[in-house]
Amino acid sequence: MRWIDIFLPEPGTNLPFDSDCEEAAAIAADLGAIQDRDGLDAATVTSCMAAAGRILFQALIDNLPGALAPDPRRPGFAALPVGDTRHDELIGYHLIGHGSQLDLPWTWLHNGLEFMLAGHPISVGNHPSDPAVRTMPRPWMQHLARSRYLVGEHGRTTLPAILPQLLPTQSLVPEVLFVPGHGDRNIRRLIFREADAINSALDGGTMGRRLGRLHVPDGAVTPTDLVEKSLAYQGLHYAGPTSEALQYDQSQGPYWMNRILAEAAQVPDAQWEEMAGMEGEVLGVDPITSLLDDISERYEQRGVSVAAGGLARAAGSADHAAEGASGAERSAAGWLLQDGPVDPVRLGHRHGLPPLVFSNSYLALPQLGRRCTQAGASTFIGPNAALYSRPARHFAGRFYAAMAQGWCAGAALWRAATGCRTELGRQHPAWLSYGIHGYGCLALPYL
Repeated sequence: MRWIDIFLPEPGTNLPFDSDCEEAAAIAADLGAIQDRDGLDAATVTSCMAAAGRILFQALIDNLPGALAPDPRRPGFAALPVGDTRHDELIGYHLIGHGSQLDLPWTWLHNGLEFMLAGHPISVGNHPSDPAVRTMPRPWMQHLARSRYLVGEHGRTTLPAILPQLLPTQSLVPEVLFVPGHGDRNIRRLIFREADAINSALDGGTMGRRLGRLHVPDGAVTPTDLVEKSLAYQGLHYAGPTSEALQYDQSQGPYWMNRILAEAAQVPDAQWEEMAGMEGEVLGVDPITSLLDDISERYEQRGVSVAAGGLARAAGSADHAAEGASGAERSAAGWLLQDGPVDPVRLGHRHGLPPLVFSNSYLALPQLGRRCTQAGASTFIGPNAALYSRPARHFAGRFYAAMAQGWCAGAALWRAATGCRTELGRQHPAWLSYGIHGYGCLALPYL
């Protein structure tokens, strides 16, 4: 796979580009209201994404001619082949931006006929796609650089050929800590379905050995535990509600609990059960009609739409969500554990953020992505739109299934997105609801 670097104009140096970005951000900020009105997975949600994506696409081709030309000779980074043409022949785009540019939904890029994500991985960061240009590389970056000089049997230099040298023993396999987002025993098993999906995905690698492990703690993870344990892992996976922000207010809990319990009552999906080895449900449009009264009542009581507010922060400054927001908003923008909220960025202040962070929670990408990569994470993955928990779990399972086969993170996100698109349909917004900040070239064998 080949990453192509696209350097965005610095804010204030190209007024037409800044204007287009502001217009796209304004459209993205309306997504929450559309989801409140029509449902999280309505076709109108995808239409809103396409509208914002067309403006961003036009901004690129008007101000950066040739930026989206898939020419592999352009500056960027080439990942080692994994022996799968779906990965090895991919061309992805890595957008290098500044500040709030990174919070825009670049995975929604739309050329007027199709979303660019259908054919190309897309990542964003404040650095080039090649880790070699970093002045103080992390250990995984040094492993990646070393892999360029390794040669396997018969002179082959593919990732499967040199894997025994990268991971000579199974004891060196990287571990990802699973962080459950809620400790209530009545819904704990539902949260842990995501852990089952990830474990099954990591078991299904095609390189003759396991490339990663998921550590699922026996008990609930507390903020103190997370600070102490995160240093021992190469990745963190937080599983929380993705359809709405969960407050640490017991009066808000039943709404989310009822939503998940309602989803759990659906007919099992044999295809997903076979693929991921987990208890699944029917994929498709969620039955939201019976929930509208409950959701509307909750929004009326709170007086503000959480989704609209979250996307407004996505279009503007993600820092505001953590620094200038109320206590409730800070809980929504962080991780809610059994005995209280925790801001994962604070782990970076203690050098506790591992290279890979996947926060499968409500609007995690705009609220936490840029802040976590600034705090030390190399790659951050999360939703940029609200979505139901079933497609969110399925997306995570598909992502780790690709990672287990040696795919880099950016390509794995693309594979998960296109897999969901095939399963749910092109008009279902779930496949467009995730993005990646940081290095798309990160892969499990280097961790």
